[in-house]
Amino acid sequence: MPISGLLYKEWKQRQMLLLLTAGFLAILGPLAIINEYFHYKDCLSALHQYSGSVCTFSIDYSNRNLIGLHFIPPVMMGLFLIRGGRAERMFTLSLPYSRSRIFHTKFFLGAAVLAGSQFVSYGVSDILFLALKPDAVHHFQSFSAGMLVISLMIYALVTAAGTITGNLAAQLITAFTVSVFPIVVMTIYLLNAEFLFGRQAVPDIDFPWSGFLIYFMPAAYIHTSWMYYMKHALFISALMGCCFYLFGYVNFLKMPSERSGHFILSKHIERTIQVLVMVLSMLGSAGVCGYAYNGSYTGYIFGMLIGAVIGFFISYYFIYKKTKQI
Repeated sequence: MPISGLLYKEWKQRQMLLLLTAGFLAILGPLAIINEYFHYKDCLSALHQYSGSVCTFSIDYSNRNLIGLHFIPPVMMGLFLIRGGRAERMFTLSLPYSRSRIFHTKFFLGAAVLAGSQFVSYGVSDILFLALKPDAVHHFQSFSAGMLVISLMIYALVTAAGTITGNLAAQLITAFTVSVFPIVVMTIYLLNAEFLFGRQAVPDIDFPWSGFLIYFMPAAYIHTSWMYYMKHALFISALMGCCFYLFGYVNFLKMPSERSGHFILSKHIERTIQVLVMVLSMLGSAGVCGYAYNGSYTGYIFGMLIGAVIGFFISYYFIYKKTKQI
């Protein structure tokens, strides 16, 4: 069976998701321009009521709301494109295609829709700029290039999370945890190192590297500051996207194809994550309680015990214990 047959099957099965995602991304940028244009017209119509006022038709793409909306389609695509219902999975795997080809067809179909719809949005926005002639447009090129790379990185992250988890809730939790994991580890290290060994144990991170390091945390890209570190931030996000893609690809080949209802599909990885959750919970709680009790070792040990209990319940009920399939 030719590869076009598999591509057609995936398109027909996910047609609604793909069309809604493409339409949402394609109109998001143009709608923002039209919205600003109507605000400008409203300002002009009310100008006679306020002497000395000035109306400016300017569009600033460093708007956090607009960036946040661009996160929704790749998350939805990553949640529902790779994994499907049991009957669908069994049918797909019974076809004369390797797992590698199935993964690549699914993944790159989603990536093509995300990228193509953003190119359409870019072209339509350019036409609107020519037609409406705004007084100023800020960060449009940076925003367009950046969101293309970032949305593909988020898509690869959520997809990779779906290849190792047993239900949708676990997939979302895993993707979110990975997106904030670097800052969590750094915060826990700083709390414990400074408490145990003093301020000298905490190294100073000089500018501008302090600005670059935050972009190893995918969740940081929802803030607009990446536009001011454009080359470094997008290189880091592209690198992370490639790593997430490779991780998802390897796991799709090795992991069970069926969502078992467990948090993690692999028992070995499940045990490792349980231990990691307990260790982070213990150290985080110990550092916080140590400071809360004015540097007391009693508070530090008390916090570690509390963290152990919290970590146990989290790891047991959310990771070890089988959950209802979602």
